[in-house]
Amino acid sequence: MAAVTGLFVIALGLRLWGINFGLPALYRPDEDVAVGRAMGILHGVLDPHFADWPHLYFYVAAAWLTPFKLVGLVSDQASGYLGVRILDALLGSLTVLLVFEFGRRAYSWWAGFLGAAGLAVVFLHVRDSHFGTLDIPLTLAVTGALYVAFRTVASRGVRPLLVNGIALGIAASLKYNGALVFAGIATAQWLRGRLEPSTVIQVLRRLVVIAVVGILTLALTSPFLVLDPGMTQHGIGYIFTHLGKATAPAVGWVELSRALWYGIDPPLLLLGLIGIAYAGWRRTAADWILVTFVVVYFALIGAGGSVFFRYADPLIPPLLVLGGRMLADLIKLTVDRRVRALAIAAAMVVVMVPPMIHDLRYDTLIQQTDTRTLAFDWLAEHVPTGSRAAVPYMAGPAHDQAMIDSGEHSHSATDPYVAAFLDSRLETQYRIRELTRDDLNLTSLDSFRQQGIQYIVIGYETPGTGCRPDSPLERALREHGPPVATYSPTIGCPSSVFDPIDTYYVPLAGYADWIRPGPQIRIYRLTN
Repeated sequence: MAAVTGLFVIALGLRLWGINFGLPALYRPDEDVAVGRAMGILHGVLDPHFADWPHLYFYVAAAWLTPFKLVGLVSDQASGYLGVRILDALLGSLTVLLVFEFGRRAYSWWAGFLGAAGLAVVFLHVRDSHFGTLDIPLTLAVTGALYVAFRTVASRGVRPLLVNGIALGIAASLKYNGALVFAGIATAQWLRGRLEPSTVIQVLRRLVVIAVVGILTLALTSPFLVLDPGMTQHGIGYIFTHLGKATAPAVGWVELSRALWYGIDPPLLLLGLIGIAYAGWRRTAADWILVTFVVVYFALIGAGGSVFFRYADPLIPPLLVLGGRMLADLIKLTVDRRVRALAIAAAMVVVMVPPMIHDLRYDTLIQQTDTRTLAFDWLAEHVPTGSRAAVPYMAGPAHDQAMIDSGEHSHSATDPYVAAFLDSRLETQYRIRELTRDDLNLTSLDSFRQQGIQYIVIGYETPGTGCRPDSPLERALREHGPPVATYSPTIGCPSSVFDPIDTYYVPLAGYADWIRPGPQIRIYRLTN
């Protein structure tokens, strides 16, 4: 157990390193929703007034924050963000232990250990464990539900059905796509039908019981999905609109594949794919359950038109369990003890070293001062009190009270306290006009002058190195003079990989010449 404990410590260390990045400003999209709703619950606002996601994690995060709030450690937005990020890091690290247990029970001790070793360091899971968002809790719940399905495959009676239903409901109540774990659960019930003679009707009845219990669990753990059906309909409608409309010129399956290639790193991904092929040959109960889930999840999520790289997180534990099993069986073929020891050492190097290098580069980078923080400090020093500035929201350093009051970026929050959880940082010295995508296409500066705007902050919503053509607005600004301040995250124009629809300004891969996180920012002073 000392070796497994060591993996947990490594996993937790990689996930906690740099976890306070950006604070007190918020530079990770979607944290404002999760943390804002959790803090709102502590503030007495039990109804999230939001249904793009279910609500279980809001309540879990609020419960986690409660004791820290009572002793004064959680009192504002920044401490709330940090508290929920730490919770995600813990849940991500606990998933490592669950993968070990799954692999050990399903295959062998070494299968579990190698799978857990991979998850401890796999980049995308490490990265997303730094965020106070839902993807890592979802991954833990999905892995747990698959484990429950496997452990109860030969169980009889009603109790296993209830346990499977609860596991299904919890996964779905964390994020709607968690319901896809039903594919693995259904496979387990089909296998049970082969172990104990059952008719198709009997198998279907068991699945209906599991589904009903899952729906009831979802309703009980996310009660306002039922109590506020209008908001629920709106949220689910948005999800289908989001998935059906391509927000980048890419195919969902291709984007999921890219997420796995750069997020798991090629050695681990290839190991997982070989593990799937090996599972197709061995065809044990665990093989059927894991492979079915991987195939169904990839096929359905990849069918969407807008696929974020973080959607790949639930695929990672099953792939690593299967890859670890294949590698463990390969090691078993060696008879000589010294050769086996060398094989184990080589396996650990292949599994852990490449992704750990990736992790360390990422963790080191996010601790550097973000370009938006540098821009915020410059504006605080140079913009006179009461002045106006045009500042982009996602790529900008600040928001003001007027932007909070507008509700434009508050995700349907009805309470002013919850609505105050926005990206970047609250600015009170000067007033802000939000610089929108449409504004970037303007060729005249007259509208800015008419509103008394003295400074314009240029930053682009699409993440990148900043080495791309200027917008029409910026070209118009350059005609009146160079920027008064420029902040670049890179030296030159490195070749980096980004999630094209995620406004998170740290690359997934390609860290050469990166010196800090953030977008390219240029500040112009508007003269008459």
